Amino acid sequence: MKIKIILLFLILISCNNTNINSSPFILIDKEITQDYKLNKIINDNEQTKDLKSFEGIYIINFWASWCRPCIDEVKYLNSFTEQNNINYIIGINIFDEINEAKKFMDDNYMIYKNYYDETKTLPIEFGVSGVPETFFMKDNKIIYKYIGKISLDFLNIGLEKTYEYSKNN
Repeated sequence: MKIKIILLFLILISCNNTNINSSPFILIDKEITQDYKLNKIINDNEQTKDLKSFEGIYIINFWASWCRPCIDEVKYLNSFTEQNNINYIIGINIFDEINEAKKFMDDNYMIYKNYYDETKTLPIEFGVSGVPETFFMKDNKIIYKYIGKISLDFLNIGLEKTYEYSKNN
């Protein structure tokens, strides 16, 4: 019985230490060297945008139409966009066909800019392992990566961390 109590105590201590010391943000610090052309998703109207044309600090959120957490996080991405009154968020649909991406946007009101990766190669450049994933960028450089559904709090924390990192590097 004493051994079980000691083991339980050690497990609880290790869980608490993991939560205290871990960060949901992964430092990447990688320049995007290749230029990617993205198609903007606007009903039936598409405009092409070069990924390298985005400047300053911005956030890229990768999503797919079949991803339930992607649906859930749209409200946080919308709130963040409204809160900052600046276009920091760029959504990029991956793994779908264009008609599936358009239907997702019709079904889920998204006030931030969204693009479609027609080449399906962008996830390789960014090292996307699944969706949703969110990248905090500055001038075509990936600073931080956040894996999973992101909240409004973590969007704000990630933006702050990106500003701090940019000042010091």
